[in-house]
Parts: sequence; structure tokens; C-alpha cells
Amino acid sequence: MNVLEAHVARSLEKDGAPCAEVQVRTDDPQCEQVLAYFSLSADQDYDLVSIVRDDADLLTDWFDNSMHTAYEDITMQWFENESLKTDWGRRETFKQQVLSSGQVREDLKRLIG
Repeated sequence: MNVLEAHVARSLEKDGAPCAEVQVRTDDPQCEQVLAYFSLSADQDYDLVSIVRDDADLLTDWFDNSMHTAYEDITMQWFENESLKTDWGRRETFKQQVLSSGQVREDLKRLIG
């Protein structure tokens, strides 16, 4: 999958650490819209914390609909290889595509350091 467009939506805390939520549009027909969460790494770069499928739809999600999962963590399934291990090369490629899209890196620096 390739990143077509990305922009930082907001800052928030995830598992007690400051993070930023980035809305990402991809060329994957199964997951055209995802939310990628980034935190500041020890080497002053950014870590990709998780990816969530953004399948929210006002027509189905305007009320408590237990039949529909609008936000699902897909980090493992997106980057898992045949031996059920993380494909770090694919994960890093995706991360770099997001960070180099538009003003994402600058906005992350402003929001989380």
C-alpha cells in the first residue's frame, strides 16, 4: 500500500505518552482511510505507534451500533509477513511515506516535539 495523502489531525495521549493522530489516505481499496499514531522517539525522530482503520460513517455510527466497528487497530495485520512476524521494512516504508507527505513532519514537531 502507498500513502496518497496525509495530514496531522490532533495531539492526544496514548498509553500515557504524548502522540499525534495523522489522517492518512492510501491506495489500499480495503483501507482507504486510516489513522496513524506517532510519538517522539528517543533519537528525536518519530515512532509509528499504531494504525487504526477509520471506517466511521455517519449513516451507521450516529448511534451506538454494536454491529459495526468504526475504528479497528490493524497495525499487526498490515505489517505481518508469512511467518507471522512484523515486516519492519514495510512498516518503515509506510512511516516514511506518511512523514514526508505534505506538512506532517513539521506539524508533528510543533505538536509533540
